[in-house]
Amino acid sequence: MLYTFKLKLEKTKSELSLLEDGTVKAVREWPEARDMGTKVFEAMAEILKGEGLRPDEVSDCVVESDLPDVYTSTRIAETLKKVYAFGVKRK
Repeated sequence: MLYTFKLKLEKTKSELSLLEDGTVKAVREWPEARDMGTKVFEAMAEILKGEGLRPDEVSDCVVESDLPDVYTSTRIAETLKKVYAFGVKRK
């Protein structure tokens, strides 16, 4: 089974989904505010715990965004994607 995080950013909300072979297994969403860093990590931890997975069992993190590249939330999401990919590949 292939697990992937998908982080979707919209103007009014953000959503983190866990996909298993392309099928949504779990979703967390929160209103867009100045707390993206905190909210996304809380959502990841909740999903992993709820599904009984370790972080290294999720092979990738993809970002889908309707926001401009200059928004802080977009930059945080892209950084998260890169760091997650780096961490998974090091295992």
